[in-house]
Amino acid sequence: MVETAPCIHELNGSGFSGFHFSQLLAATNNFAFQCKIRSCGYADVYKGRLDSGLEVMIKRFHQNNSHSSLTFENEVRFHAKLLHKNVAKLIGCCSERGEALLVYESLPNGSLSDTVTGTRVSLNWSERFKIILGIARGVAYLHDCCGIQIMHGDLNPQRILLDSYMTPKITDFAFAKVCSPDGRERHKGSLLGTRGYMDPGYVIDRIYSVKSDVYSFGITLLEIITAKRPDALFKDAGDLVRLPTMAGSMEMYHMIDPALHGESKMAEIMRCIQIAVWCSRPNAGDRPSMWDVLLMLSCESATLRVPEPSQSQCDTQEPCEGVLSDSEITEPR
Repeated sequence: MVETAPCIHELNGSGFSGFHFSQLLAATNNFAFQCKIRSCGYADVYKGRLDSGLEVMIKRFHQNNSHSSLTFENEVRFHAKLLHKNVAKLIGCCSERGEALLVYESLPNGSLSDTVTGTRVSLNWSERFKIILGIARGVAYLHDCCGIQIMHGDLNPQRILLDSYMTPKITDFAFAKVCSPDGRERHKGSLLGTRGYMDPGYVIDRIYSVKSDVYSFGITLLEIITAKRPDALFKDAGDLVRLPTMAGSMEMYHMIDPALHGESKMAEIMRCIQIAVWCSRPNAGDRPSMWDVLLMLSCESATLRVPEPSQSQCDTQEPCEGVLSDSEITEPR
């Protein structure tokens, strides 16, 4: 019989399948190196084909690692019941012979990070805007429409995969948490997330909420527009602090990916920059909800009422690179 972690028993009848290790071994040709897609945190991801002919991705967690066990259960608990076109479908899992594996739908175009800041393919603005809308819809679903309020906790282009139609799919729920959409909760222990995308309030005060995902979305949106990762876009603390005054300026225009400079919808691009700036305000109370973001993205006539920044500890201190040591952060790679 397939052994199951305690959290998996909750999923009976949900369309979630339990697999034998031998099935997944066969699907990946004994986890051959040629089938390996990428490594992420405490796991390796492989492409595979089940006996039914269905192409899948299989995440194999590293053995004898306490983080692997906790991450596996967290992903199953939060991800298995999610049904949305912009959230990757988790098909099933295997917990057998000391192994922990997750089986996902196949997403052949890889991560958004590889596409936007890599050299795999050049996207025009229409394609990028479609991806932006899809991500926003997926995050809004997590926050308000899936039955509980889920904070993803590590939203960034590496955690967003693209299917064969370049539809974005949010994945990797290792650091997800349940929280109130308006509540703020304190995190104890090591910081969990990826440098450059983490809410400053979480980094400095260990306070998180769904607005932490909004901040991560804002930084991701800027990355899609500029084709630069946060460490390249914000070379020092002053760049992030000055960001609100840069929106709409020629300085910000020159930060846009040069591949977009000939686009006819430059006004829409600049509008998206303003939305990104609002989302990435250091103070969580100054950020919009994801439903506000969706409205502004979907309706050109929606008024952008970006608030004046309120003074807070997060406005006056350096971002996470300046206040954390490597030993204080648990970061997937």
